[in-house]
Amino acid sequence: MNKGYTQEDIADSKMSRSNYTKVENDEINPNIVKFFAILDHMDMSVDEFSYILNDYSLNDKEHILYLFKNMAQSPPPSYLQNLIQLSHDLLSKRDDHMVSDVLNLSLGYYALLQDHDLERAKEHAGKVWNRLKKLDKFYLAEYHLLNRMLYFFELETAVSMTNKALDDLQLYQMFKEADDLRLSYLSNMASILIDNKQHSRAMVYVEHLIEESKQGYHLIDLASALVRKGMILRETGDTEASEITFSSAVEMFSFMELEDYVTRTLQDPKTVHNPFGYVDLKQN
Repeated sequence: MNKGYTQEDIADSKMSRSNYTKVENDEINPNIVKFFAILDHMDMSVDEFSYILNDYSLNDKEHILYLFKNMAQSPPPSYLQNLIQLSHDLLSKRDDHMVSDVLNLSLGYYALLQDHDLERAKEHAGKVWNRLKKLDKFYLAEYHLLNRMLYFFELETAVSMTNKALDDLQLYQMFKEADDLRLSYLSNMASILIDNKQHSRAMVYVEHLIEESKQGYHLIDLASALVRKGMILRETGDTEASEITFSSAVEMFSFMELEDYVTRTLQDPKTVHNPFGYVDLKQN
């Protein structure tokens, strides 16, 4: 009624007008095909419909997943503590595989960022991997989890999994969530390779990260990629190019008023936008 659409407009060819009337009157429930068709004809996504139905808010699980998927590369301890508490609260009411995984990976990140304890982080990540390794195929939810636990794997396994993830995420064209996730994978893999002194391989991921960050106007990712490039150039002996690259990153962070990132770039670049920046990931 608000949009000025008739029942015939909404029913279209998917159902009769009389059946659609029964749906409106709560006399029958539409099957999934008809449900999608109704929303399509009302110009509404399933996510928006669910959001409105829940009084313009996310339900508990959706809220947890939103926080997890949109978590910064190096989230503040308070962010992780909130995510951990929300996950605990939901799991105290019911079992949920995904929320349990989010809880373990959040605990793992807290161990990395706050306690600088790689082994304890791996213990939490291992619990998630025990479930994921039984799956035949990953979708976006699983690729979000995998991205947050790359530190758990041997180097070549992490590289192989990252490349597979990057390829699969290409299938999700025009999904912003997938685009952002690709950037995170590129960033994380570059950091791991830098830590393992694999500078030429790391540069491949960094250059891809720079290019994709430019295309999507992701300024923090772009500036952070420049920091990684500066680290690689410095380690390979190109001091002049390294200083120029670091200066470009500092200028971008200053423009965004990210003074903490400016300080880290100048004093401890490994920790810039990098969850692994506080531990040694180098493998023998």
